[in-house]
Amino acid sequence: MASGAQADGSYIAGAEALARPSAAAAPADSKLVQLEALRGLAAFIVVAWHFLWAFDPAKLGIVDGFDQSSAMLGSVSFASIDGPAAVTLFFVLSGFVLPLGFFRSGHTDIVMRAAAKRWLRLVCLVMLAVLLSWLLFRCGLYRHREAAQLSQSAWLGTFGGSHPQQGFAPSLLGALGEGSLFAFLREPDMYNPVLWTMHHEFLGSFVTFFLAVVICRARAAAAAWCLLVAAVVVQFTDPYLIAFVAGTGLAWLVSRFDIRLSPGVALACIAGGIFLFGYLEPRGAYAAFANVRDPGPARLDRIAVHTVSGLMIILGLVGNHRLGRSLASPPFRLLGRLSFPVYLFHFPLLCSVACGLFVVLQPSMSHQGTLLLVAAVYAPVVIGVGYLFARVDDLWLGWVNRFSSRLIAPYQGSHST
Repeated sequence: MASGAQADGSYIAGAEALARPSAAAAPADSKLVQLEALRGLAAFIVVAWHFLWAFDPAKLGIVDGFDQSSAMLGSVSFASIDGPAAVTLFFVLSGFVLPLGFFRSGHTDIVMRAAAKRWLRLVCLVMLAVLLSWLLFRCGLYRHREAAQLSQSAWLGTFGGSHPQQGFAPSLLGALGEGSLFAFLREPDMYNPVLWTMHHEFLGSFVTFFLAVVICRARAAAAAWCLLVAAVVVQFTDPYLIAFVAGTGLAWLVSRFDIRLSPGVALACIAGGIFLFGYLEPRGAYAAFANVRDPGPARLDRIAVHTVSGLMIILGLVGNHRLGRSLASPPFRLLGRLSFPVYLFHFPLLCSVACGLFVVLQPSMSHQGTLLLVAAVYAPVVIGVGYLFARVDDLWLGWVNRFSSRLIAPYQGSHST
């Protein structure tokens, strides 16, 4: 999404930059099941974040011109809708999950295969999400400008900050270019603003792979030094990469030491992580953070606090098997499976299905009644579309895994003789 929109707090819409770990990169381990659920929960937090920003911006408390007394900002309950925190959690999860199989096995081919297929792994659903948005533009099915006039959401009226000016002309060639290439090289700002996270995810993946190879067999002091240097360096190029560095460090720690937390300690980690997850501005319950607030557009304070939050939540879940099993049920597994497509497709559905309903219902109903009815229709549509494209993603991932295995096979054979 456009940088200006990000500075205003529009952080999650494209947020699933995090793809589900492949079988090669993540060996069967019950500890990873709860992380799938965690990723799914984060994706739906992004959906809620954008829904409120579109139709009830006063509730968020991040938009000027509204009464702040009823806003959620500054309360711990904000964690339930904190989209920016959910995006950073995606990045921490990527940094943790992607190198974990390599750390546990030491087989370099795992990293090589993951790196070779990374673009292929992400591009299918990204392309489909962009093409869907192009089609909705061409068919005139987007109603976000009309809905924005009723909800007074400037963010919605500019397509999530992507179209500050009138006159955007969608083209199939432009959509193909954005979905196949530009989404991974820069922050795309035309067809699907949630894709702003994709280039962070793509670059962060390779930072993770590189660090994993460097620190895999390093001693604790050397590994800590490498991670610290990496965190300092990446903040000058892309501060979000700090989350990948931190996740990689936690994966190294978990793979090197048998970390077992008592239920009380694990719950304390998770509770502390949830509290930090709700931070966006130093207000209310978070007033003490005023001294660490970064006045610049990068908002390093948010990235740092949300990174620590993600580390604490992940550590609590993987450090205690009993707590981990609580998120291993089929409904939570489904959440994880839906996370990537829900993240990618919810914004086009928001600006078409949800906005169309809002425009029809708002003039004749109370605002809260309209929101409830729109949400009751929008949520099943998002889940249904997410499930459909999750099936597509499963088929695509199977092909990608077979392709990457054939690509790496000559390398494996040459080293086995």
